[in-house]
Amino acid sequence: MTLDQLKSLQAIVEGGSLRAASESLNRTPPTISVAIKNLEEELGLKIFDRDQYRNTLTPQGKKLYEQAKLVLSQAQTLQKLATQLVAGEETEVGIAFTSAIPVSPIIRTIRQCKEEFPATRLEVYSEIGLGPMELLENGQASIVIIPWMQNNHKLESIHFMNMRFKSVIAADSPLLKNYDAVPKAIMKRYPQVIIGGRLSSSKNYGVLEGGDQWRVNDFQTKKEIIMQGMGWGSLPEHLIKEELAQGLLAPIKVEGDPDIPNIELRVARLEGEPVGPVAQRLWHLFQQHNEKKKN
Repeated sequence: MTLDQLKSLQAIVEGGSLRAASESLNRTPPTISVAIKNLEEELGLKIFDRDQYRNTLTPQGKKLYEQAKLVLSQAQTLQKLATQLVAGEETEVGIAFTSAIPVSPIIRTIRQCKEEFPATRLEVYSEIGLGPMELLENGQASIVIIPWMQNNHKLESIHFMNMRFKSVIAADSPLLKNYDAVPKAIMKRYPQVIIGGRLSSSKNYGVLEGGDQWRVNDFQTKKEIIMQGMGWGSLPEHLIKEELAQGLLAPIKVEGDPDIPNIELRVARLEGEPVGPVAQRLWHLFQQHNEKKKN
């Protein structure tokens, strides 16, 4: 049994045909077909049911395919590790974080890492919603800082900070004069500004269903729309501290809605994924940041 045989198996299953596997692996269909037949003969089992129009996995073939994916994934991990060991320091390391977070403590940590490893390019991504996780999973980022997702067993993580959101509206809004807590029926007439887009979370926390909405893809735009008196919505407290103090924005309470809870942000990376010395050092620096906050 060889990795090439397992790659041929995976390419046929995921591509849906021998032709698609041929294009994916840049090999001729007969070469791939022979690899599968040799694998079947070596193992003494039938992987594909060739009586069907398309190559369909047999029950035994399905079990073999699932194990083959694990073996190929482990082989890829070993290859990455070997490449890093040969190359030494990484040429680049990516870090991604949710755009709602205070940036200053992140940049201080990145700066220290850059001073220690000046030859490595550090790629910094500020993303909305699920953007950081997408970058982590496709390999563009080695470390992410995200609102914590419970029961995500693919990640190992450390605490970074807690962040509060506050629902606000322009301070001269008549709603503040007329109500201590605005009835939902009234509030639905006023546009709620929410973060949306391709990478936004599918969970619409705090969204007033059935109400008028603005959809934007960054917090600065959201904040400006609210300050212009064109809507209301929740914003991270650190982004509106000055505007609240100057009386440009004011908190608003919607009847029946619970207070917005603290959101825990955690530094995370893929569990068991091999990392180079720069990414490992950056991880340790974030650990030190967390330990300093505790003391």
